[in-house]
Amino acid sequence: MNHYAYFYIMKTSLELIKEILQWLEEFTRENTEDELSLDSFVLWLNSKLFSESHGTESVANPEALDMELSFLLVMQSRFYKTYVKKVLGQSELSSPEGFSFLYHLSLVNSYRKMELIKMHHLEPPSGIEVLKRLISKGLIEEYDDPDDKRAKRIRLTEKGRNELRSIMPKMSEVFRLMTAEMSLNEKLHVLAFLKQMNDFHGKKIVSN
Repeated sequence: MNHYAYFYIMKTSLELIKEILQWLEEFTRENTEDELSLDSFVLWLNSKLFSESHGTESVANPEALDMELSFLLVMQSRFYKTYVKKVLGQSELSSPEGFSFLYHLSLVNSYRKMELIKMHHLEPPSGIEVLKRLISKGLIEEYDDPDDKRAKRIRLTEKGRNELRSIMPKMSEVFRLMTAEMSLNEKLHVLAFLKQMNDFHGKKIVSN
């Protein structure tokens, strides 16, 4: 490498670092209340760059766009339930919510009942029914909360852990199908947008 080529590469690298630092500064200004991490910065930057590259595209009918987007999001939920139904038909579980309850309980020692139900944005009666089915099948167990005698905590049983372990390979295939063979970059874009939508609706529901 000759002298001029070296300095050209150094200059280009420094300009790139400067641009990244400018993006990082904007990221920290926009996320003052959230925990900052490299993962969240990468997702934010992907979303930002994608928005800028598509920001000049005009939309003739914004209402129709909103309707189509909402419809497609609902369809993804239906596709997911269709895939999951085939997997759960060969297991002790009977609903996607039941699987999700087991999965989240596998990540912690226990949850209060209402904690788990609210996490899934279910109506309390519907969430209680899911828990009752899991308890009746011996997949989870409930016990008194030592910090609040009025509350009940739930945890995964050994049977529940084994059941989850047996269906996870097939559920992993469902998750792969749901991403529709997207590239890593496409997944990052979609994830950033969906996290933004999820945060918005989560805060809106809590405030109401």
